Amino acid sequence: MAIKARLTLILKANDVVVAESDEPAIWQAAFDAIQTGDVEAAFPGVDVVASQDDIEWVPNEERAAIQAFADDLGVEVADVLGACHPRAIAPYIFINRLHWEAFKRQTPERGRNAVSNAVLAMTLLLLWVEKLNIDRISLREGMAVLRAIQARDEHASRALENCPWLQKSSGRVVINPERFSQAIAVARAFCLKLPPETPTDAQTVDQTAPRDNG
Repeated sequence: MAIKARLTLILKANDVVVAESDEPAIWQAAFDAIQTGDVEAAFPGVDVVASQDDIEWVPNEERAAIQAFADDLGVEVADVLGACHPRAIAPYIFINRLHWEAFKRQTPERGRNAVSNAVLAMTLLLLWVEKLNIDRISLREGMAVLRAIQARDEHASRALENCPWLQKSSGRVVINPERFSQAIAVARAFCLKLPPETPTDAQTVDQTAPRDNG
């Protein structure tokens, strides 16, 4: 005989239960928001504009890393939290679908100004995990970031090869130190829902075309 589990959403302040609900619509929305970081989609109409105080709920060991991440990008902590919800647990960043949509809408799928799904995910991920002192990230981790928002990139490996600010090295992906500013420009634009401020060398090649080494 199958047993159906009863799911309950519990809101606690330290160990004190403040509120709880077993209403499926409520816990499903909360679950979706936790998994994707997209509060606006899970709870339509809710004001999710963040402030600097929002970092207070972040675990102590992550606060300095998030602040350093925001400083690198030249944006507010609230912008970083709203755009990609960086955490110290895999897949490490939880992309906001509205930021994703805005960025992709302002950049072409192919050609001069293209930034592929894999390149965007890996750029955000690598810039963040550097603050966690994690130095071994592979394309697999980037694909996990995409899967969390039901996105994919069938030409992921090729796109990384054609991107001058990303490099493959001994089974991992790293940011090319000579093109660090290009990675920053892309991540900053994503957090602010803007197109990259300056053209990048990666935009001079088709993201899905093989690189000509001749």
